[in-house]
Amino acid sequence: MSTILEPVTEIQERIVQAIGDLKQPVTKAVSTVVGFVTERRSEFPAVPFAEKLPTPVELIDNQAKFATNVVRSTKTVATAAAKAAAPVTDQLLDRRAQRKATVAAA
Repeated sequence: MSTILEPVTEIQERIVQAIGDLKQPVTKAVSTVVGFVTERRSEFPAVPFAEKLPTPVELIDNQAKFATNVVRSTKTVATAAAKAAAPVTDQLLDRRAQRKATVAAA
């Protein structure tokens, strides 16, 4: 990995960690609100056509699967484009000398 990407990767890891750190406080806040609401009202009217609606977890799982597939497909296209552009980018970034050294070392 290039040295320029190292700080970017470090920031990305911090962002992912910060999102992960939200799990407990968000869960606690939602539980507190649910507890407050259910203390005042124990029954709620059924939503029309509820049997046709996904549960919140089903909806989240579906959207996470979709996002994963979008990222995977986008990466495939971007990687193919980057490989196709390599003859020019290698020259611009002076990568031929590094490739020859890597091949010679192998």
